[in-house]
Amino acid sequence: MKSLIKYFDFATAVKLTLTLILFLVFNSLEKQILPYSSALLVALLVFDSSIFFTSLLYLSAFLIMGEVGLLGAGAIFLAVIIPIICIYKHYKINSQFEYIAYAFVGMLGFVFLGSSTTDITLEKRIFTAILTALLTLISLISAKAVSQKGLKFKLGFDETLSLCVLIAIFGIGASNLISPFVWKGIAVFLILLVCYMYRTGIATVICAVFGISLAVYYSNLNYISIFLVYGIFCESLSPFSRYASALSILVADYLIQGIFQVYDSYTYLNLISIVSGCFLFCIIPSELLKSTKDKLYLFREKQLVRQTINRNRSALSGKLYDLSTVFTEMASAFDLFEKHSISEDSAKRIMEKDIINNICKNCDNFHKCKKQEQYVSTSIHKMVDIGFAKGKLSLIDMPKELSAFCIKAHNILYGLNKSLADYRTRLIENQNLAVGRQLIASEVLGVAEVLRGLALDTGSLLKFHNKLERKLCDNLYKSGFLVTELLLYGNEDNLSVSLIIMMKEFSLSELQKVISMTLGVQMVLNQRINVTTDKLYLSFIKATEFDAVFGISKVTKDGSLLSGDTYSTTRITNDKILVALSDGMGSGEQAQAISSASLSLIESFYKAGLQDQLILNTVNKLLTINTEDTFTALDICVIDLKTCSADFIKYGSPYGFIINDNGIKIVEGNSLPLGIIDGLKPAVATTTLNDGDIVLLLSDGISDAFSSSGEIIDFLRTLTPKNPQSLSDKVLNMAIELNDGQKKDDMTALAVRVYKKAN
Repeated sequence: MKSLIKYFDFATAVKLTLTLILFLVFNSLEKQILPYSSALLVALLVFDSSIFFTSLLYLSAFLIMGEVGLLGAGAIFLAVIIPIICIYKHYKINSQFEYIAYAFVGMLGFVFLGSSTTDITLEKRIFTAILTALLTLISLISAKAVSQKGLKFKLGFDETLSLCVLIAIFGIGASNLISPFVWKGIAVFLILLVCYMYRTGIATVICAVFGISLAVYYSNLNYISIFLVYGIFCESLSPFSRYASALSILVADYLIQGIFQVYDSYTYLNLISIVSGCFLFCIIPSELLKSTKDKLYLFREKQLVRQTINRNRSALSGKLYDLSTVFTEMASAFDLFEKHSISEDSAKRIMEKDIINNICKNCDNFHKCKKQEQYVSTSIHKMVDIGFAKGKLSLIDMPKELSAFCIKAHNILYGLNKSLADYRTRLIENQNLAVGRQLIASEVLGVAEVLRGLALDTGSLLKFHNKLERKLCDNLYKSGFLVTELLLYGNEDNLSVSLIIMMKEFSLSELQKVISMTLGVQMVLNQRINVTTDKLYLSFIKATEFDAVFGISKVTKDGSLLSGDTYSTTRITNDKILVALSDGMGSGEQAQAISSASLSLIESFYKAGLQDQLILNTVNKLLTINTEDTFTALDICVIDLKTCSADFIKYGSPYGFIINDNGIKIVEGNSLPLGIIDGLKPAVATTTLNDGDIVLLLSDGISDAFSSSGEIIDFLRTLTPKNPQSLSDKVLNMAIELNDGQKKDDMTALAVRVYKKAN
């Protein structure tokens, strides 16, 4: 008893009540009561409904409807179908559609016994049995779709068709059992719900299905048209307001009757049924509707693509971390080699031992000297120290206490001088190797840092914006853009949109405008790839708040074919630009080659994501280990277009200037040029730029033409610069004029103006 009470929880009670209602409705498909509920019974038993309670409700439906005479036929049907279902389940046989034949066999009880209360002809009984078998097929397909797929998977055509047929059957039975006005109210409610949940097209078809029930009940196809009009009105206003869509059905019903007079008489029951359906829809909480709609969309979305992207990012992140660890260990190994290199003190001790072992021990007076070992060791130690200080020893460097009794003084001098020479050679080699190891170690460490940064970026899972993605998709369709696939991901600072659009004539600016307005941020085209002959891949990213324009003016030194000045204006990331000016030593081919190589290396390193200090140290080492005297003055400005901040890095370059409406700022640099000494540190400054600010970089050919930085500032104050190209031209022309028209050196002026983009 307790187990039985426990069985009847609220969910079970609701389920059993709905089952009974369905049995009653199926039995009412015609004006007279017929056992069509047998089809539903088979489907419920196959898909794990309780045999006892379901069978009890099946028979109870006949009693409730006053058809006691159908109990015998119902009992025979149960006696045939239940053992078959039990056998199939016990042996796990999956050929469920064989139940159609068994359902027909079970209906033979109805064919031969009929009903004691209703006079039914044999032909009608056979027709009912055949129709029940067909309904069994439809019920099995529908039950399988609901129980196994639910809302999580896309239904097949046969499953969708079967569900539509069952909806129409339910409407017919409900109209016969209760009232057509009750079904009309339910249908209006469902139309509003479907139009809210689903996109255009699906809702229209479902509206027609709802109308079939009343069309069959009244034997009038006009009811299908009426429900289609409901759907059209509802779908038109549903995107704007669910309350407006509910009101539109009332308006549509009034217009249909007023214009076409489709109803024989428009009664209050007709109006009440429509108002009831609209009222039920309107009182549903908005949050409940939205959450249900989101779940429906979530089930229909292609999650595999999103999960695959994040899974691949996680796997890539792990590999990058592993590679980063490898490079970090390599850098540590190079440092270990450096620590274990021979020190100066160690070299001195080795030299002392070599002299004693190779010269003193082979001397005839070794045993005599052994008595004065302290004096000998001390004297050789002094000579080694002097040799390291002077680089070479002579007789005057030998201590008196050693020269007084040593018979192989010349041998000791010769041996020490030879060891000193070997040590210097080895020291130079070790220094070169150390520089090479340091260079490689710093680069390896830099690569490790880049890989670690990439691992952090790819390790974070992409955030997908499902609601916003659907809104964007709808807006693109409304604007006439045929988008077949769309993906929106990233956080607010790094939002990205990827889409596949059909290859036809379309306005890229209009497409960008729709995307930007929908997302509420300015988006710009990042990538464009032809996927097929008729499809195009486009990628949009969040635009930076600022942008920049450049101006460059340069001349070559009189008598030189090539300028030693080189410059760069390149975008190193989506939101950062590199502005650099490199002034090689002198003018001509050699200066141009050194300047260009230095700048090219710096560009490549910055694009790879290496740190500033590492980049400049590497370039400096490469220049210092060159056998020729090569150096270059370097002026770098890295501008962040998101924050409008600027980092200035100067190596032996002249003053730089920041020009705006409020005045002129000087960017100073007091370090030596790259390539003169190892371990050189640059002059570094960071500042925030404003809308309209101009950064001006000059080579020494121009700065030297002016007597001082003050003279340059005085000249710049006479200008009202807006165009960076015009500014650089005027500065260059003035420098040439101050040199009496001569070009004593390579001259270059590079100007960059930052500005805020218009929304």
